Formats: sequence, C-alpha cells, structure tokens
Amino acid sequence: MQRIKCLPLVVPLAFALQLVLAVTASAQPGNGLLAAGDYHITTQTADYFSCCGDPSLPTLSVNVRDTTTVANPLVGPSMVTHETDVDVFACGGSNFICGGGCFIAGAGDFTGGGLSAAALNTRFDPATSLPCENRPVGLPAFTVSFNWSGTGPVGSTRKTSQYSCVGYTAEVQTLSSNVKATSSATFSLASGSLPTDSAGLGSIDQRWHAQGDAQDACQSFGLGGVGGKGAGGGGPTGNGGFELAVQNAGANIPFGFINLATVTRVTRPTGAPPTTFHDTELTVVSFGFPFFAYCYVLQSPNTFSFGSGLSSASVNAAIDQNTPACVNFPNSPFVPFTANLTWTAAGPLASIQSTAISDCGAFHQVTLSTDATDPAGATGNVSILGDISSPQSSINSSDHRFEDMGTAPQGCLLRP
Repeated sequence: MQRIKCLPLVVPLAFALQLVLAVTASAQPGNGLLAAGDYHITTQTADYFSCCGDPSLPTLSVNVRDTTTVANPLVGPSMVTHETDVDVFACGGSNFICGGGCFIAGAGDFTGGGLSAAALNTRFDPATSLPCENRPVGLPAFTVSFNWSGTGPVGSTRKTSQYSCVGYTAEVQTLSSNVKATSSATFSLASGSLPTDSAGLGSIDQRWHAQGDAQDACQSFGLGGVGGKGAGGGGPTGNGGFELAVQNAGANIPFGFINLATVTRVTRPTGAPPTTFHDTELTVVSFGFPFFAYCYVLQSPNTFSFGSGLSSASVNAAIDQNTPACVNFPNSPFVPFTANLTWTAAGPLASIQSTAISDCGAFHQVTLSTDATDPAGATGNVSILGDISSPQSSINSSDHRFEDMGTAPQGCLLRP
C-alpha cells in the first residue's frame, strides 16, 4: 500500500521546495481569505486520468470542481453563488494536440450524486467559454462526456484550522471525503475510445467564521475560498508516529530561486526504536541558460542562521568538492561557488494551527500541524547567479505530527 502523498518521507527537500514556491506565490494580493462573516462552501469533485497506452490517443487529465458558496458577510448582502470549474490537459495522439487550462462549464453541465456517481457533459469554445483561475484553455473547441461511479472504501478527513494575521482571524471547519471510481469518457479531439487509468469522486464541506480585515500581504496557506483543493493519496502502511519540522527561507529571482532549509524528521514506528534525520540544505536553481538545479548539505552550523520568530535568516557558505550533495541531486560542475544571502522579514506574520482526523475502514490518523510564514526581502550574492535583490522572498516554519493506527483497506483515498 502507498503512503499518503501529502506526507513527504524520502526526500525532505521536495517538501521545502513546494513550501517556498507556494508561499512566495501566495504573497500576492487576492490571497483567497474571506471577508469578516460566516460562509458555508460545499464542493463536489470528480477527476479522470488517461495516459500512455495507445499512442494514437492523447494523454488526458480532467478535474471538475462544482462549488456552491453561501456567504453571509458582516458588511454587505448575503448571497449564494454556484460555479463549475473544469481543469483539462490533453497532449499527443494521432491528431496531435497539446494544451490545457481551466474553464467555467454551464450551470447544468455537471450532475452529481455525492460519492456514488457523477456526470459531466460540456462543450468548450475558445470564443465564448470563460476561463477560471486566470488560466485560459489553450486548445481548440471540444466536447467531453464523462460518467463516474464510486467504488471501494470511503476515506474521510475532519479538519479544524485557526488562522491569524495581524488583526484578522478565521476558524475553518472542513470535512472532506473521497472514493476511487470507475469512469467512461469521450473526448471530441481524440479519435478513439479512451481508457481510464485512474478516477475518483470527492466532496468537501467547509465552514468559515472570519473576523477583522485581512491585508493583501497576508498569506492564506491554501485555506482559500473555493472549498479547498487536496492532493490525493493512499492509506499508509504501518502504525506509529511521524514528525516533520522544517524552517526555510526562500528567494525568488528572475529565472530562478534560492532556498535555505533546515529539516528534522523523526519516525516512531510501533514496536521499533525511533529514527531521526536532520540536516540543512541549500538549493540553487536557474531556469535560464544554463538550466541547473543543485542542492548541497551545509555541514557547519557557522554557515547559516535563522532568527527568532521568523525575523531573519542568512547563509554564508563556500561550496566545494567536499560538500555533499543532497539525496537525488547531482554534483554541480560549477563548484566551487559561494552563497552569501541575508533575509529580513517585512511582515505581516501569518500563522495557522490545524487538527485533522482521518478515517478509512480500520485505519485512523490524527494530524497536528503548525505553520507560519513572513514575507521578506533577500539581498546578497550567489557567485553562479550573481548579485541578488529579491523582494519576493519569505521565511517560513512548519511542524507536522502524525499518528497512524490500524490498516487501511486497499484503495483508500485520504485528502487533506
């Protein structure tokens, strides 16, 4: 059985990279935090994926989010809104198409019966269909027809989150349920009958109580106002506890980024002694020419520091042939090189504490998590990139603790 995919177990760097990219992106205005008031958001999801069997057929991924929001803001009228977003990606096949994006389907194009069944019959027209998420669809006009039937055990997660940023607070209660599904699909840009590699159905019930005014710079940690978008996974193997603590500072630069991360991971399997992993990693990525992505373990504590309360961070390191590369990363042909960077927090500091209880058959998981982030500015020099001056930076901390009990039936889906 697979472990839950939201739990990075092998390469802690992957968690740090996801965190820095998500945090720096969410620092922009329009962070999804809801105005003071009470909200009830219900979302039904359906997903489909087909890939790599018949070369005459394209790879096709379709994700549907059908969301109804009942809003009772403290200021302004109450209202009910409904929207069906269809996220599609298709590439390859005998007709060779490649593109994707998100569009808003017609009000009656998606019908659902909870976790038992759902259907989508819709048409995309680049001249008339409205994009969602600022991601217009880069494909010619098409029609799609899908039918889903839920199968297997139901996985559910009940989560309570307390968010705060300056004078703004929100308590969010989320219940999410998911099930694997069978699916049939037709896609007008494909010349044959499409197989199904994976499919699923889900439901999300989210209730907000928000107070105060949220600044544009407050970062939302993906709380969002659209019912949430979980990453799929399967039931874990083995019982016991797991702890993952990360402190990192990230800097986005033109055509690249730098990330400094200290990672501590403790695994406490039932009936066996605990194991601990700890290191500090410096990652340097260039998306320009030449393209490269390198990561090195900083072995001396004198080469990095994190200030209290996410106030600052710094790295002053010389990377040479004796500096070990991170797991799954190559040695750089550019060594030796130096990294001298300082991060200074700019505020506002945002934090969230969450408790989640997940169940699927006999499997039970309790998760306690605390996350905090502070926008920052970064200045300095990385010799293989040049001088750095990045206002789009952040300093972050995360502490996640899991306790697993029981064994999940085959096919369980658990989503945060």
